[in-house]
Amino acid sequence: MIITTLIVTIIVLLIIVPFSPTAWLKLSGPVSFFLTVGFLAVAILILVICRIFMCRLRRRQQFRLWSYSLWLIAELLVIAHFYAYVTLTLRKSDLIAGDFSFATLLTRGLVGVTAILFGSNTISILWSIQRDQKERLNILSTEWERNIHGQAILDGKPIAAGGNINPIVDVASRRKIASESDSDDDISSSMYPESESRIINLFDHNGILRFSIKESDLYYIISQDNYVRIHYLNNGEMTSYMLRCPLKVIEKSIKGSSLIRCHRSYIVNISRIKVLRSEKDGFFIDMDYDGIAEIPISKSYSDTFMEHFSKKIAGKESS
Repeated sequence: MIITTLIVTIIVLLIIVPFSPTAWLKLSGPVSFFLTVGFLAVAILILVICRIFMCRLRRRQQFRLWSYSLWLIAELLVIAHFYAYVTLTLRKSDLIAGDFSFATLLTRGLVGVTAILFGSNTISILWSIQRDQKERLNILSTEWERNIHGQAILDGKPIAAGGNINPIVDVASRRKIASESDSDDDISSSMYPESESRIINLFDHNGILRFSIKESDLYYIISQDNYVRIHYLNNGEMTSYMLRCPLKVIEKSIKGSSLIRCHRSYIVNISRIKVLRSEKDGFFIDMDYDGIAEIPISKSYSDTFMEHFSKKIAGKESS
């Protein structure tokens, strides 16, 4: 977005600014050039700070269309006010000519900044959508060519494992069961005998069944914005599958299983933990598969996680 903002700004300076009576931003002449570069550098810095702050907020709560729109309007107002203030300061210092009120400068600034931010955000969003769709297509194409352990479902359709398609409940029935059930227990626990390996069923943000796998083969799930990436064992190799769904929804559907949330961005399978380490920065998890980076345990989830982990260890020792 920053790159596209710079490109769009240069285009606006070359095309629109020469026809504006209040614009002083120019790329020609030493004084105008350095004033313009300095202003743009500070404006971009303001934009970067706003975006960093927005990303931090997004980790705590999901942005809706209205909240994202309000954020863009706030950025627009901040930069437009900055333009009007700088213009008045330069005019008072006799660095630029003209006699305009703050309201006039603010209005002109809003028009110019709106054109720049609208163009840059539109390009950035379209590019992000294209990148997102390309990544999903690549993942779907790869998943179709793999044999998944246990029962696997991709986009509502069963995938054969070892040449045979496992019996499954159709998506419509599963969605009906999910909507009618008010309990916190995992839906799959009532469908499979305890002697068999439990099946974890994951739905997308529309409630459509997208992915099912044996609980013992699922290692951890990590949140990536509006998606989650599921890391699981496939024919002895670690594989991942991306699903469009908030981590909170995943957390509700796995209650009663050995999958526990340990961090704002992580859900781990406690039966796959090899080492639980206590460091000065907190607790960290090492899984029993080489190559998986350590997974942190945040303070807000540590008590609940330790409780489940202790019960799991106690159950192993008693058995």
